[in-house]
Amino acid sequence: MKTLTTLALLILTSFTYIFAQTTAQYDVQLVQEHPFQCGDGTIYFDIQVKASNAGSTFRLAEQNYRFDYDLSVLSNPRIDQELDISGAVPDGIGTSLYIPHTLTGSLGPTVCYNVSLSSGAGYLLTNSWVSVGRVAFDIINTIGCVDLVWRTQNSFPITYVGEIYNNGELRIANEGTYNDFSGCLSNLCASCPANLNLSYVIPDNLYQADISVTSDGTVPDGGTVDYRAGNIITLDVGFTAEDQADFSAVIEGCN
Repeated sequence: MKTLTTLALLILTSFTYIFAQTTAQYDVQLVQEHPFQCGDGTIYFDIQVKASNAGSTFRLAEQNYRFDYDLSVLSNPRIDQELDISGAVPDGIGTSLYIPHTLTGSLGPTVCYNVSLSSGAGYLLTNSWVSVGRVAFDIINTIGCVDLVWRTQNSFPITYVGEIYNNGELRIANEGTYNDFSGCLSNLCASCPANLNLSYVIPDNLYQADISVTSDGTVPDGGTVDYRAGNIITLDVGFTAEDQADFSAVIEGCN
């Protein structure tokens, strides 16, 4: 406990002067966009961030997203995918490089999702939502309800989002709105939604929709993915099924 308290003081002491000197401000949210079936035993949540408004845009540096979950409903948090703020990212000036994301510092019911900028001017964050990464959890109570609650700058360990200022100075952006997530699994894992939109790397699964499936994602080597839709399946620009992938798309309703 003494170590954690000392770390908290170091973090807060290092960045206290920054809050009064920056117009940067961020909002964060947790969204459950990736389709899943309760019987698969896994649920996915995307961490998203944006500038609070058009006047608070800034360039992303270090980021630590921290939130709590219910240990009686979910377990084993892990990074499923790095999304938009990952690897080499165009920053409007050149290319910024972010090192692989980690969950270092996660403990008990608190997830600590870390993103570090290695080089470059930093991704320019506007007031449109950007997906940072996707966290997967094992479901241990299929009739339970999920409550994901952000750690704010009033509760250690805090969520903080860093800014690269125009002279290269590291600052911490001001906190804006924290959008928690709440929902019961019986409602979240509907067996047959009307429409599905699938992006990024597609995990192994059968994806069914009553009307349509649209995808610009990637089925990786060794993956097994099946799309089923009652009316139409659209493989948009960017969709890829790699050479060793097992992929099928069939016009077939859920029933």
